[in-house]
Amino acid sequence: MIQVKAPGKLYIAGEYAVTEPGYKSVLIALNRFVTATIEPSTQVEGTIHSKTLHHEPVTFYRDEDSIVISDPQAAKQLNYVVTAIEVFEQYAKSCDIPLKHFHLTIDSNLDDANGNKYGLGSSAAVLVSVVKVLNEFYELELSNLYIYKLAVISNMKLQSLSSCGDIAVSVYSGWLAYSTFDHDWVKQQIETTSVNTVLEKNWPGLHIEPLQAPENMEVLIGWTGSPASSPHLVSEVKRLKSDPAFYGEFLDHSHQCVEYLIHAFKTNNIKGVQKMIRQNRAIIRKMDDQASVDIETDKLKSLCDIAEKHGGAAKTSGAGGGDCGITIIHQNVNKQKIYDEWVKNDIKPLQFKIYHGQ
Repeated sequence: MIQVKAPGKLYIAGEYAVTEPGYKSVLIALNRFVTATIEPSTQVEGTIHSKTLHHEPVTFYRDEDSIVISDPQAAKQLNYVVTAIEVFEQYAKSCDIPLKHFHLTIDSNLDDANGNKYGLGSSAAVLVSVVKVLNEFYELELSNLYIYKLAVISNMKLQSLSSCGDIAVSVYSGWLAYSTFDHDWVKQQIETTSVNTVLEKNWPGLHIEPLQAPENMEVLIGWTGSPASSPHLVSEVKRLKSDPAFYGEFLDHSHQCVEYLIHAFKTNNIKGVQKMIRQNRAIIRKMDDQASVDIETDKLKSLCDIAEKHGGAAKTSGAGGGDCGITIIHQNVNKQKIYDEWVKNDIKPLQFKIYHGQ
């Protein structure tokens, strides 16, 4: 039996701009996981069991390049798992590796006990966990970059709006600077060449760079209890492209801010990190006003203002509109004061840790 885990994520800075190729963001991996377990099957069929979807294991068989699930209703729910298997096996076949039957189990603790989503990127972690566990099952020893690319190809077959930063940090873990690739170029490559050819090529715009956090810096996370719809919010913000002057200015300001933020990381400068977090909040709020999508909801504003009052630098995380906010503090700040006031304002502190890999 082989077991792997893929962490959830939070964005620290660079949201929305990161949907454009070459514009950097900063993310963290958290110690909440999607776990994939695999073992060989002695039958001429395999099973997939997603514990979070509350159904029993379903059998599958292969029809050329497709995975066929015995239960049509389960097939819809398992589309991320199935697509990741299909893409991985296309690659395996291109390497002349004979396919094997297996039993695959997926479990997750990325949501709360009642199934409410924190916004930690569960679909990305599912894709990564499946690719990682198949990599070990077939003993391919793929690099992190290839695991990332296989998960991205799977994602692009399912949806197209994602920057795939959540996939990158789920693969690499820790702190990560990331900019997305030219999606049109990769899509064309997927449609016109083999999977292994797409993996071998350099993807225009893609940047993945692990970062080291400044000493004595800590990230606090607050959850509003309200889920956000990232695809809806991103598509609404994309409408700002109809005003190229404003949208271009937003991208430029975000780019400059995140570059300074990365420099602050590299020079062990907490004050510099906090300054850029505050600046990024202002940039996103200005863009929010223009797009009128309520990225910084009343509760997220309260989360940020409370943290600022007690010495933190705070902003929304990810698409906003609900989910989480983050606060950067020096470890000598009394974080309990922030937590206590958050709780009084119906904001739940999530005392997760940054996950730096197995």
